[in-house]
Amino acid sequence: MYNDIIAEHFMNPRNIGELEHPDERISIGNPICGDTIHLGVAFKDGRIADMKYKAYGCATSIATVSVFSEFAIGKSVSEIRKTSSEDMEAMLGELEPNQMHCLDILSELFQSLGTVKEV
Repeated sequence: MYNDIIAEHFMNPRNIGELEHPDERISIGNPICGDTIHLGVAFKDGRIADMKYKAYGCATSIATVSVFSEFAIGKSVSEIRKTSSEDMEAMLGELEPNQMHCLDILSELFQSLGTVKEV
């Protein structure tokens, strides 16, 4: 069963697609379930101006990157770095046991973006 956050972001994913000329490209994958995410990020004035992704995997992983993109746009990399693991968990709501791997996906998205040089 999907919680309301996951259901909403899977049925109406935000920021899906590809950026033509991203400033950064991030690709992550989950070896447990085979989910793969390709993310393009554009910066303007030190903030994330746009983010697009292609996600291949389960409904929860697609919803996870949608939630992440919606959260990240408009923030600086230093703001992203300050996000606690508790805040990350709250973004996805209550997950079923078979959906818990998406917390790892979300954490990896935060970590990958957090290593990007401030633009």
